[in-house]
This record gives sequence, C-alpha cells and structure tokens, in this order.
Amino acid sequence: MENKYAGDLGAENRLQTEGSSLINEDEQLLLNNKAVILEGIFGCSALVQLESSIGFARYLSQVGINSSNYPLFLRLLETNNKWVVDALIGKREPHLMFSSIRPNTFLVRKAFLLLSFWHPGQIYAKVLQAILGIIVYAFYNPDDGYRIYKLKINDLNNIGKFLDEKEDQFEESNSLLLNVLDRITQLGSYEDTLRKSILAKHAFDIRIAYFDNRKRCMDVIPQLLMVRLDREQGETKPSKSFINFLKATETGG
Repeated sequence: MENKYAGDLGAENRLQTEGSSLINEDEQLLLNNKAVILEGIFGCSALVQLESSIGFARYLSQVGINSSNYPLFLRLLETNNKWVVDALIGKREPHLMFSSIRPNTFLVRKAFLLLSFWHPGQIYAKVLQAILGIIVYAFYNPDDGYRIYKLKINDLNNIGKFLDEKEDQFEESNSLLLNVLDRITQLGSYEDTLRKSILAKHAFDIRIAYFDNRKRCMDVIPQLLMVRLDREQGETKPSKSFINFLKATETGG
C-alpha cells in the first residue's frame, strides 16, 4: 500500500511540475511576442489590427468586468474607436460600465487623464459617457471623492469643455456632465477648505455659463480647450465583410 501511495504521489508531483512548466512557457511566449499581441489587442491603425481588437473587445465584453480586468476595459476605451467601443459595451448603458468597480485613485485619475486627451467633438459619445460614469460614482459624495482624487481646476475644465451648448440639458452626455459639475459644487460640505471652495465655485461658474443665455462656456474655460475637432477624421473602419459578420453574430453584451 505504501508503494502505491508513493507512486500516486510521484505522479501527482510530475503533473504539477509539467503544469507549472506549461504556464512558464505560456508566460515566456507572451513576453517574447508582447509587441505583436498588444498590436492585435489594442491596435486600431491597420485594418487587421482593428478587426482583431474588435474581436478581443467582444470576448472581453462576454467575460465581464471585474476588479482584476477593468484596466483592460479602460485601455480599449482609450482607443476611442467606435467599432471597438461598441463591441466592448454591447447593449449596456455606457455610464454604468464601471459601476461594479469600487472607485480608487488609479481609476479616477485615469478617467480624468482620458478626458484631457481629446477635444470637444473628438471623443466618441459612449467613451465620454463611460468615463463620466466613473466620475459620477466617485464623486457621488464629493468630499469622499476628493479623498480618493484631489481635483484640479483643469480637471473641471476638461469636464466642462464637452458640454454641447447646441443640445439641451437632457441630452445624455450633457446630463452626465451637468450632474458631475453639480455634485462638485457641493465640495466642502463636510470639510471646507479654501482649495475646495475655489473648485466648487469654478464648477458652479461652468454650469451657469451653460444655462445663462448671456454667457458661453468659453467665458470660464480656456478657449484652447474648447476647439472642436472631427472624431471620425482618420478613424479606421472594418471591412464591409467584417461588419456583416458582426451584425450576423451580434450579441446582447
């Protein structure tokens, strides 16, 4: 009996060793081909890269967001490519994408960094709404949000610059933007400081500039930030056959 158990134990150890070896081989394979893999997952400049990125976005969408993989969702949003983002979000509400992730400094800082990347008109609406969802959740209680991420005036400008003054306050992106600014006007309710008061006032000034017919947002936001650019200019699109494939295999997400 002892020999039998010893044999079983030896076999188990060999399996564990072989399994560990396979994992190490996979990790080395990923490292050796890092550039190729990253281009295939996040690249959107060439047609083959874009279609590969769309496929990965669809896969990730089906896996679902969690505390380990949410940076991948952020990275795909960063492509700002309509086709990739649509595949990632599916039929979900964009502003709820990160609602299951507890706000943290990395997540909120990244959200504001992404807002700083683009000019008005340049960011895809679903990307904007997903990013704003992070900020709305983090600053639901503005003082709690401030403990996670210390806002700057430029962060507020990067929110306000996306207000579309040609649309009403109920337009989806405008509604989220105004909601964020409204919450930040309450900054300092629990623990007031001069810095918080300045931020709250600036958020209030941006909101008023939107609602007041005698003012424009560029009266309180640097004009350079308000320059509008065309989002679709230079955006890579998948082939017609791939678009047809996407439609034929569309899922609810």
